[in-house]
Amino acid sequence: MQATDAYKETESISNSLAAAGLVEYASQISSAVSEGSTGTEIYMILRWRLANIIKDGALPTDIRGRALSLHKCLDDELTRL
Repeated sequence: MQATDAYKETESISNSLAAAGLVEYASQISSAVSEGSTGTEIYMILRWRLANIIKDGALPTDIRGRALSLHKCLDDELTRL
């Protein structure tokens, strides 16, 4: 997954979380993009937040699958650095 795709998927997951009533999770995911100052920092913040959100177990199955996929993508990209 390319960086632009990861950012698009992050936005899409955030929108899905908000639509599912998980507004706090949506905010955590979307704010990671603005909080990081570099691409690497953004990826690290997203990876950490996604891991915590996934662990919580409150995600609908479809969003959980997408979050796991994005987390793996971020992890793969960060290990290449």
